[in-house]
Amino acid sequence: MIKSELMTLWNVESWTVEPYGVYFVARQLEADEVANHEEHTIETQVKNLIEGTVKTQVENVEPAFKSLNISCSGYTEVEVLSLPMWEQLYDQLDKLDRLAQEIIQKKKWTEEPVELELTDIMLDTSGCYGAFALGYDMGESTAGQLYVLVSFDENFTAQQDVIYETL
Repeated sequence: MIKSELMTLWNVESWTVEPYGVYFVARQLEADEVANHEEHTIETQVKNLIEGTVKTQVENVEPAFKSLNISCSGYTEVEVLSLPMWEQLYDQLDKLDRLAQEIIQKKKWTEEPVELELTDIMLDTSGCYGAFALGYDMGESTAGQLYVLVSFDENFTAQQDVIYETL
């Protein structure tokens, strides 16, 4: 995949290449405001976005976009662009997000279910996240900023263990 294709697919708003990896921020359409990835074509998403934008202007509410941080630690730009998973990951992201949230909720680490919002997709050449992991910012904890992640293998099969990380 060439860089412009990847940037268009993921609606990339920033792209950074560092000696220790490639990092970019994708803008995603909010699933409850517009079409989701699995059921609609780009044309339908654009139509819904336009309708959503008009609705937004009329109702004076927030735009239907959220940011998604994608980090490819240890990868070069050429390696990131050569990964064959980008289109499939984009197409299945809503389904994978729901699956990851179900796994996290099953861990019963709080009494009540926690509302989670996908904030990160993480890849690391060390393989510590399998092929990739979906990450959720849980906010401040006594140990620092808490993230919970669910890793997936190259076949997009979720691992049942939840990864906890703090910054």
